[in-house]
Amino acid sequence: MRKKQNHWPWVISTNFAEGLPYAVITTLSVVMLADMGLSNTEVAAYTSLLAMPWSMKALWSPVVEIWKGKRWWMWMMQVVLACCFSGVAFGLLTASAQGAGLWLTWVLTFFAVGAFTSATYDIACDGFYMQVLDTDEQSFFVGIRSTAYRLSMIFASGLLTTLVGLLARRSGGDLSVAWVQVMAGVAVLMLLFAVLHAWLLPKPKRIENGQKESAGGTFLSTLSTFIQKPGLWFILLFLLFYRLGEALLSKMTILFLKAPVETGGLGLDNAEYGLIYGTIGVGALTIGGILGGMLVSKFGLRKCVIPMALALNVPDLLYVWMSVVQPDSRWLIGTCVGFEQFGYGLGFTAYMVFMLHSAKGSFATAHYAMLTALMAIGMNIPSMLSGWLQEFLGYTDFFWVVVASTIPGILLSVWLARKTAK
Repeated sequence: MRKKQNHWPWVISTNFAEGLPYAVITTLSVVMLADMGLSNTEVAAYTSLLAMPWSMKALWSPVVEIWKGKRWWMWMMQVVLACCFSGVAFGLLTASAQGAGLWLTWVLTFFAVGAFTSATYDIACDGFYMQVLDTDEQSFFVGIRSTAYRLSMIFASGLLTTLVGLLARRSGGDLSVAWVQVMAGVAVLMLLFAVLHAWLLPKPKRIENGQKESAGGTFLSTLSTFIQKPGLWFILLFLLFYRLGEALLSKMTILFLKAPVETGGLGLDNAEYGLIYGTIGVGALTIGGILGGMLVSKFGLRKCVIPMALALNVPDLLYVWMSVVQPDSRWLIGTCVGFEQFGYGLGFTAYMVFMLHSAKGSFATAHYAMLTALMAIGMNIPSMLSGWLQEFLGYTDFFWVVVASTIPGILLSVWLARKTAK
């Protein structure tokens, strides 16, 4: 009898390695660029553009599906990511010696290559998960995958940001040196993941060959089956507008927490931000996601989607309140951030379950990549404009706009509940 394989180690490590570069490129970069003196408009625009490869990854997902093996893609992309973060560290190291535009171009270029590489890794990792594990195992590990991914977010947004603050204090307030050290550390960590996974990942040769044969092979055939999905128009609306409020909020919450009090922000330094948003916030997000998975598993998407949409959107009012009151208490700020992120974790669960159901059928790996690409588009375009909108309106009026933009998501959740009932 064949010995049952222990999937826990590689499921946890590969999903942590999936979340880490995404968190660094799309979230940690917001803090880094703000520390380097860029405006809110520039930070939001640049970091949203850096997230675009996750929106476009469906274009090359069939290549990952049919060429080489997903195991090979995962390992190779981790090596390339290590090189990219090394390039970012080098660009920051030479910032004081170069012109402002030159070092920024260097850093953004390596971040962009890293984003493309990380998006490719995501395709391979998601496909490898569906390929190696059977249906029951996939269901069992879905919460573990999500937890590992969220832990990487805590590590990047919490621990690494706090580490930047502590290193800057030791170096007399030189943030650029601290960021060089942290980016170099991320590069080393990605290289260690590559070495680990070269040994740890299963080698599903038989499944790989069968998958290549079933893939058939062209982007047009994959796209054709995607277009023929029942209710595609509703899928598009739901993916693009369910999280509209969160899309506007995503970059600005970071900048609002760190902005000086005299400019309307809360004045947190990097260490405080790392604890409040990167640790408490992401921890609450993780707990909300786990609880959301349990609730959907027990009661089903139809019964959960409306309460989860409300949990996602209503706590955005807390940012309106914080922008008006500007509380000094770090515990109070942490409580508000934690409550909002907990609600986001609950609400995002319904979103993920909806995508998993929508991806079922032929070319599931490529279709899931297309759906996650649409998810990224729904986040990136509003996020790209959020910096300009905030600087034009100010923080309080901007957060009121965020609250108003949550209405389409709530209405779509009601529509989905009725649609599912029928």
